[in-house]
Amino acid sequence: MELKTSADMTSRLGFFRFLSTVNLLIASFFLFIMLMALLMMPSLTPILIFALITGAVVIHSILSLALQKSLVNPEVPLKSNTPGGIKIMGFMAMFYGILLVTNGWVGLTNLDEMLNQTMKQMPKQQPAPDMATMRSLLRGFLIFFLIHAAGVIANCALSFSLLRKWQASQQEKKID
Repeated sequence: MELKTSADMTSRLGFFRFLSTVNLLIASFFLFIMLMALLMMPSLTPILIFALITGAVVIHSILSLALQKSLVNPEVPLKSNTPGGIKIMGFMAMFYGILLVTNGWVGLTNLDEMLNQTMKQMPKQQPAPDMATMRSLLRGFLIFFLIHAAGVIANCALSFSLLRKWQASQQEKKID
Protein backbone atom coordinates (compact mmCIF):
# COMPACT_ATOMS: atom_id res chain seq x y z
CA MET A 1 0.00 0.00 0.00
CA GLU A 2 1.77 3.09 -1.22
CA LEU A 3 1.12 6.21 0.83
CA LYS A 4 -0.96 8.40 -1.43
CA THR A 5 -0.34 12.12 -1.62
CA SER A 6 -3.96 12.83 -2.42
CA ALA A 7 -5.65 16.06 -1.45
CA ASP A 8 -7.23 14.29 1.54
CA MET A 9 -3.86 12.96 2.72
CA THR A 10 -2.20 16.34 2.20
CA SER A 11 -4.89 18.12 4.23
CA ARG A 12 -4.68 15.47 6.98
CA LEU A 13 -0.90 15.86 7.14
CA GLY A 14 -1.21 19.65 7.24
CA PHE A 15 -3.77 19.48 10.04
CA PHE A 16 -1.60 16.90 11.82
CA ARG A 17 1.45 19.17 11.56
CA PHE A 18 -0.56 22.16 12.79
CA LEU A 19 -1.95 20.26 15.79
CA SER A 20 1.45 18.80 16.67
CA THR A 21 3.14 22.19 16.54
CA VAL A 22 0.44 24.01 18.51
CA ASN A 23 0.28 21.24 21.12
CA LEU A 24 4.06 21.28 21.40
CA LEU A 25 4.09 25.03 22.04
CA ILE A 26 1.20 25.09 24.52
CA ALA A 27 2.27 21.99 26.44
CA SER A 28 5.89 23.24 26.58
CA PHE A 29 4.66 26.52 28.06
CA PHE A 30 2.54 24.66 30.65
CA LEU A 31 5.49 22.39 31.44
CA PHE A 32 7.77 25.39 31.94
CA ILE A 33 5.24 26.98 34.31
CA MET A 34 4.94 23.73 36.26
CA LEU A 35 8.70 23.35 36.55
CA MET A 36 8.90 26.91 37.88
CA ALA A 37 6.13 26.10 40.36
CA LEU A 38 8.11 23.06 41.54
CA LEU A 39 10.74 25.45 42.86
CA MET A 40 8.22 27.15 45.15
CA MET A 41 5.89 24.36 46.22
CA PRO A 42 6.25 22.64 49.59
CA SER A 43 4.62 19.46 48.26
CA LEU A 44 6.08 18.34 44.95
CA THR A 45 3.94 15.30 44.20
CA PRO A 46 0.81 16.89 42.63
CA ILE A 47 2.74 19.20 40.33
CA LEU A 48 5.34 16.58 39.49
CA ILE A 49 2.69 14.08 38.38
CA PHE A 50 0.92 16.60 36.16
CA ALA A 51 4.30 17.80 34.82
CA LEU A 52 5.10 14.23 33.75
CA ILE A 53 1.75 13.88 31.98
CA THR A 54 2.24 17.27 30.29
CA GLY A 55 5.74 16.17 29.30
CA ALA A 56 4.15 13.20 27.53
CA VAL A 57 2.23 15.65 25.32
CA VAL A 58 5.50 17.42 24.47
CA ILE A 59 7.25 14.15 23.64
CA HIS A 60 4.25 12.88 21.64
CA SER A 61 4.21 16.10 19.61
CA ILE A 62 7.93 15.77 18.81
CA LEU A 63 7.48 12.13 17.79
CA SER A 64 4.42 13.07 15.71
CA LEU A 65 6.47 15.66 13.82
CA ALA A 66 9.08 12.97 13.10
CA LEU A 67 6.33 10.66 11.81
CA GLN A 68 5.00 13.46 9.63
CA LYS A 69 8.47 14.00 8.11
CA SER A 70 8.76 10.30 7.35
CA LEU A 71 5.30 10.21 5.76
CA VAL A 72 6.02 13.20 3.54
CA ASN A 73 9.49 12.00 2.59
CA PRO A 74 9.79 8.17 2.73
CA GLU A 75 13.58 8.46 2.43
CA VAL A 76 13.66 9.98 5.93
CA PRO A 77 13.74 6.93 8.19
CA LEU A 78 11.84 6.73 11.43
CA LYS A 79 13.85 5.50 14.42
CA SER A 80 12.92 2.01 15.53
CA ASN A 81 11.59 3.16 18.92
CA THR A 82 9.44 6.00 17.51
CA PRO A 83 6.31 3.90 16.73
CA GLY A 84 6.26 2.50 20.27
CA GLY A 85 6.92 5.94 21.69
CA ILE A 86 4.04 7.41 19.71
CA LYS A 87 1.71 4.75 21.10
CA ILE A 88 2.82 5.04 24.74
CA MET A 89 3.10 8.83 24.82
CA GLY A 90 -0.10 9.07 22.77
CA PHE A 91 -2.08 7.20 25.41
CA MET A 92 -0.57 9.39 28.14
CA ALA A 93 -1.37 12.48 26.09
CA MET A 94 -4.95 11.26 25.62
CA PHE A 95 -5.18 10.84 29.39
CA TYR A 96 -3.97 14.45 29.72
CA GLY A 97 -6.64 15.57 27.23
CA ILE A 98 -9.36 13.64 29.05
CA LEU A 99 -8.26 15.20 32.36
CA LEU A 100 -8.46 18.68 30.83
CA VAL A 101 -11.87 18.00 29.29
CA THR A 102 -13.19 16.67 32.60
CA ASN A 103 -11.77 19.55 34.62
CA GLY A 104 -12.92 22.11 32.06
CA TRP A 105 -16.43 20.70 31.95
CA VAL A 106 -16.73 20.53 35.73
CA GLY A 107 -15.31 24.06 35.96
CA LEU A 108 -17.82 25.43 33.47
CA THR A 109 -20.77 23.73 35.14
CA ASN A 110 -19.72 24.91 38.62
CA LEU A 111 -18.33 28.31 37.65
CA ASP A 112 -20.13 30.32 40.32
CA GLU A 113 -19.03 28.02 43.14
CA MET A 114 -15.43 28.16 41.88
CA LEU A 115 -15.59 31.95 41.79
CA ASN A 116 -16.93 32.13 45.35
CA GLN A 117 -14.14 29.87 46.59
CA THR A 118 -11.52 31.87 44.68
CA MET A 119 -12.76 35.19 46.04
CA LYS A 120 -12.69 33.83 49.61
CA GLN A 121 -9.02 32.91 49.18
CA MET A 122 -7.97 36.35 47.94
CA PRO A 123 -5.92 38.36 50.44
CA LYS A 124 -7.99 41.08 52.11
CA GLN A 125 -5.43 43.83 51.47
CA GLN A 126 -5.25 43.02 47.76
CA PRO A 127 -7.86 44.77 45.62
CA ALA A 128 -10.02 42.07 44.07
CA PRO A 129 -11.52 42.39 40.60
CA ASP A 130 -15.29 42.36 40.34
CA MET A 131 -17.20 39.09 39.87
CA ALA A 132 -18.10 39.77 36.23
CA THR A 133 -14.43 40.23 35.29
CA MET A 134 -13.40 37.11 37.20
CA ARG A 135 -16.26 35.10 35.64
CA SER A 136 -15.30 36.06 32.09
CA LEU A 137 -11.59 35.46 32.79
CA LEU A 138 -12.18 32.04 34.31
CA ARG A 139 -14.66 31.06 31.58
CA GLY A 140 -12.10 32.08 28.95
CA PHE A 141 -9.38 29.97 30.58
CA LEU A 142 -11.67 26.96 30.84
CA ILE A 143 -12.76 27.24 27.20
CA PHE A 144 -9.10 27.56 26.16
CA PHE A 145 -8.29 24.38 28.11
CA LEU A 146 -11.19 22.56 26.45
CA ILE A 147 -10.02 23.61 22.98
CA HIS A 148 -6.44 22.61 23.81
CA ALA A 149 -7.66 19.25 25.13
CA ALA A 150 -9.66 18.64 21.95
CA GLY A 151 -6.54 19.43 19.92
CA VAL A 152 -4.44 16.99 21.95
CA ILE A 153 -7.01 14.20 21.61
CA ALA A 154 -7.46 14.84 17.87
CA ASN A 155 -3.68 14.87 17.38
CA CYS A 156 -3.36 11.53 19.19
CA ALA A 157 -6.12 9.98 17.08
CA LEU A 158 -4.50 11.28 13.89
CA SER A 159 -1.06 10.05 14.93
CA PHE A 160 -2.42 6.55 15.63
CA SER A 161 -4.16 6.48 12.25
CA LEU A 162 -1.14 7.76 10.34
CA LEU A 163 1.19 5.44 12.25
CA ARG A 164 -0.89 2.47 11.07
CA LYS A 165 -0.58 3.74 7.47
CA TRP A 166 3.18 4.16 7.88
CA GLN A 167 3.53 0.65 9.37
CA ALA A 168 1.49 -0.85 6.51
CA SER A 169 3.73 0.88 3.95
CA GLN A 170 6.82 -0.44 5.77
CA GLN A 171 5.40 -3.98 5.65
CA GLU A 172 4.85 -3.65 1.90
CA LYS A 173 8.42 -2.44 1.42
CA LYS A 174 9.69 -5.55 3.24
CA ILE A 175 7.51 -7.82 1.07
CA ASP A 176 8.69 -6.19 -2.20
